[in-house]
Amino acid sequence: MTRPGPWIVFSFWVLLAQIFLLSQIEVGGYLSPYLYPLILVLAPANFNRLGLVAISAVIGLGIDLHEGSGGLHLMASSLLAYVRPWILNGIVPRAAEEQLSFAPQDLGLGKWTTLVLLTMGIHHLWLFVWASHGTHILSLVLGRSILNLLVSAALSTAVAWFIPKSQVG
Repeated sequence: MTRPGPWIVFSFWVLLAQIFLLSQIEVGGYLSPYLYPLILVLAPANFNRLGLVAISAVIGLGIDLHEGSGGLHLMASSLLAYVRPWILNGIVPRAAEEQLSFAPQDLGLGKWTTLVLLTMGIHHLWLFVWASHGTHILSLVLGRSILNLLVSAALSTAVAWFIPKSQVG
């Protein structure tokens, strides 16, 4: 999304879906799909980093208050917002200058998959390492992170596929 207006509307609907639908899904205490990092992934490329970190902290805090997770989502989403410009620069180097959209139709499936797996991988790994209070059960943390990453990435791709192709450029 290249403009803040549609991104804000999209963010509102994603947060409602996360809070009222997806946070009710938990398979054996192991699988919890998270769609809300997609808000940060699809933020306009020229968005101010500090502003995005502040927005991500508020989003993470909201999820934490809803789930009672004590700041885990705040930390993970803030980290994601902080490293996002470097990830974008590596995958889509001229995104900010050219006002590129990050929908899968605009990027292509290869770049989209790389973007989603990297961003959500960082988010999920950070979230689940802190949720397990360390890496003492590394295989469980990695297994949970990878499983949740795959489900969240597939869900994000399915949702993002309905974003109309950009008319910019």
